Amino acid sequence: MNQFVLAFPIPVAADETFAITENVKVAADAKKVMIPGCSVQFDVVRQPASADVLEIFKEHCELNAEEEKTIAAHKSLLFLLGNVKSMNDVEMVNTAILKMFTAGATGVYMQQAGTAWTVDEFRDTLGTGEYPMDPWINIIEGEGEKTLYTLGLATFTLPDLCTATTALDPEELLLMAAHSLFDGEAPAKSGSVLDWGEDEKYVLRQELKGLFSKDAPEYNKQGLLRIVKK
Repeated sequence: MNQFVLAFPIPVAADETFAITENVKVAADAKKVMIPGCSVQFDVVRQPASADVLEIFKEHCELNAEEEKTIAAHKSLLFLLGNVKSMNDVEMVNTAILKMFTAGATGVYMQQAGTAWTVDEFRDTLGTGEYPMDPWINIIEGEGEKTLYTLGLATFTLPDLCTATTALDPEELLLMAAHSLFDGEAPAKSGSVLDWGEDEKYVLRQELKGLFSKDAPEYNKQGLLRIVKK
């Protein structure tokens, strides 16, 4: 599995201790942390505040005045790095993210997918938690193309996915397909069929060209699969 990188703007300086819970505190020199309710161990990196953080969040979220104020006022960044091997791991990391919010983090930037979530946006996207991968997946439109692409599935050792913008609810289709592949409902390879019943049957086709070159940080060496109605 590829490593994920979560960056949290927090209200304490990088040389100060950040309390996640009453008994779990991240010191300035901490290298690892375990968060209650999450069996995934995180590597820790502490960095000073960054003036670029607010603009990153603005690119991905519609910030209200209070959110803009709190993100701009962050005093440092706390990075949590790790790996997820199962859907249960994803669910537990989501729980850890929520605990970071409760502790005072004002949002999370998911570097592997290039997405930034305010506290409320993350909670809204996660919803009941029925589809725990949803906040981990960025959906972008190719420039000048009528295609939507996922970004971030390399974290799960999966190829990224794409589909036509004319498909019925294309964003939902991409998210459902990603969950199906990670759950093992179908092999993540060209020719695989996603059969959800009631005339909801799709086939995956290998795309020879993706959005990113091999030397780009967003490049997914697992490839790119197009979802086509069967």
